[in-house]
Amino acid sequence: MGLLPDEITGELADRYVRKAHEQLADDGPLADAHTAWVEYVRASSGEVFDDLTLPDYDVAPDAETTERVFVRACYFDFLVDSLIDALEGSAGVTLTNRDPQENTDALPVTFGPLHDRIVPPETGRERVRDAVDEPSLRALGPDELRDLYRRVVPREVRLALGEYYTPRGVADLAVDGLDIGTPETTVLDPGCGSGAFLAACIDRKREAMTEESPRSRVDRVTSSIVGIDLNPVAVKSAKLAYCASLFDELTAETVSTVSVPVFLTDALGLMREDDLRFDGETTTGQFDALVGNPPWVPWERLPAAIKDRLREQYVDDLGLQPHGGAAARLGHSNDDLSIPFVWVCIHRYLREGGRASFVLKRDVMRGAAGAVLRGLQVGDRSLSVEHVHDFAALEPFAEVGANAAVYTFEADAEASVPIDTTVWQERDGTDPVYGTDDELRETTRTRRTELRPIDPEDATTAWVRADAERGALGDCAHDIRHGLKDDANAVFGLERTDLDDLEPDLVYPYIKSRHVRKYGLSGHDLRLVPARAAGEDNEAWLSRELPRTYDYLSAHREELLDRSSSWLETGPFYSVFGLGEYTWADYKVAWCRLGFKPDFTVVSTREDPDLGERQVVPGDHYMFIATDHRETAHFLCALLNSATYQRTLRDIASNGKASLSKSVVSELNLPAWPDTETSRRLATLSMDAHEIVRDSSHDGEMSESAQGSIQEIQTEIDGLVEEGLAAGTLV
Repeated sequence: MGLLPDEITGELADRYVRKAHEQLADDGPLADAHTAWVEYVRASSGEVFDDLTLPDYDVAPDAETTERVFVRACYFDFLVDSLIDALEGSAGVTLTNRDPQENTDALPVTFGPLHDRIVPPETGRERVRDAVDEPSLRALGPDELRDLYRRVVPREVRLALGEYYTPRGVADLAVDGLDIGTPETTVLDPGCGSGAFLAACIDRKREAMTEESPRSRVDRVTSSIVGIDLNPVAVKSAKLAYCASLFDELTAETVSTVSVPVFLTDALGLMREDDLRFDGETTTGQFDALVGNPPWVPWERLPAAIKDRLREQYVDDLGLQPHGGAAARLGHSNDDLSIPFVWVCIHRYLREGGRASFVLKRDVMRGAAGAVLRGLQVGDRSLSVEHVHDFAALEPFAEVGANAAVYTFEADAEASVPIDTTVWQERDGTDPVYGTDDELRETTRTRRTELRPIDPEDATTAWVRADAERGALGDCAHDIRHGLKDDANAVFGLERTDLDDLEPDLVYPYIKSRHVRKYGLSGHDLRLVPARAAGEDNEAWLSRELPRTYDYLSAHREELLDRSSSWLETGPFYSVFGLGEYTWADYKVAWCRLGFKPDFTVVSTREDPDLGERQVVPGDHYMFIATDHRETAHFLCALLNSATYQRTLRDIASNGKASLSKSVVSELNLPAWPDTETSRRLATLSMDAHEIVRDSSHDGEMSESAQGSIQEIQTEIDGLVEEGLAAGTLV
């Protein structure tokens, strides 16, 4: 059921939304509020509504997108407002600044009075207030508010606004790295969302102030733990979570009012610079610590004005653009706002020698988008990464499928590598529980390792883990071959009707980019392969034994002779490149070399309705490792498809056309067959995966049950590879 019963988020929600849409059509106060809210969102978050497609289940599916989003935001604000009523009544306290804009004037709209216009108090807010009891209010936290938000605000809207709310357990880990337990230590979350990091900070403060009075604890907390957010609904939600974290103190007779320092404004100061008024005074200055999960708003969705001002105010001063020439545009090296956001906040708010913990994408350890972070320099201030919590094997943000890590920095300290790192993994197939850091530790397992740059002399190169990912780099004991190249698709690529005009002896199943998936194929084309080896002079044999095939090729002689590739200048007029004994090996581990599609599969023979069972020939877009040993092929395929090798590939792959070229894959540790228990198990798992893909695939799609089976196999492969590499026993 969650925090509130289903009738509150169901029947009451439908009534509220319906009434709100009716009032929007009347051009009254709600319509004015809608106009002001849309202007505010567009100024702060860009044109997030333009390409937004909402689900049809709403009671007003034909209304304008901005109206539908606004009404859903209003309804969540209504629920939070009603829950604040309940908390105030239960604790006997008054929150003096519940409305988001009270301390900054950033938004000329007060939503509270609008709610009672839409649904009368006796059937609206009072109903919500009566639906929650004191134990629920005591247990109320950001996770419960986040789940409530998800129930009433469409996923599409949350993602468009870059709202990736952080589980409390992850927030706890970030806060643990900051040492904020002393009463005087100040901390800011500049993108506080529903308040997960604020609540974690409050708990640390309360643990350190057991001897003080309730009033003193409230004052200590509210003078030292501050939040900022651009989303009005998030600000009010964070204020509620803030108060719930102080529930015991707020019930004391000496505490009748509380004011919460969570501010609605632009933390970067790009679109507005608001005075932050708190307890009658304007508060400014810097903080001892920063913490949070910055907005992951894609660069292309930011308003042009924000990008321009970010360039004008901070790019050069803070070193936000490490690239030159044609790449010298912020956005090439920053795929979203998160790292510029963190760098600007460190510059604006962090005191000398302060610490900061932020949740960022794990991918910033590598690639262009992470070059700024790996430079560890904010203008003239150096940074040291003190610790990283690596969640590559978990999915704390499963809703968006984003790999994440917690990075803890110390400002004005000399940068150094390697970097102390904790790797988080599943425990015995148990689903991790992210409720608190203790629950996370109880339901997962961890391992300590280090992050090191691939180039020890250049810390800006990709960082890889010293245990598994560093182990995935090494010597490749196998020759990597190029697929068939003939530069004449119109001649050698066949339709099934062409089989009537030539003998089928030299026609083979041929794989192109679209055919390979992990552990299998989704189809094949037909290809005429007129020789067994590149440059082979078999013209006399071909004309004698397969005359129709020879006549077919002869009819295209001029076209074949006009091919420009120097690789095709030797041998008969129909020569092809990329043929040898390796092409006809019993097993080949194949992958597409173009782009970055790290799907590896073992190919051998394939059944064709016209040809029967024939050897599969990889096409020009492919590289492969050939072997006549089935277990070796599947062992290598399991390695290459494992999470550790895939991450390492991302670290070393270029951004060019051939991202998975021979030179790239040759940097991986791909050993000769070791014949160990682990290698045999990995080979068996790969064989099982190939069998599932082959037997369950229909028109390139797998059933849900088959996908689940593949995922179970992949999880075991990932664990075996990572453990084996970390222990040094795998390769």
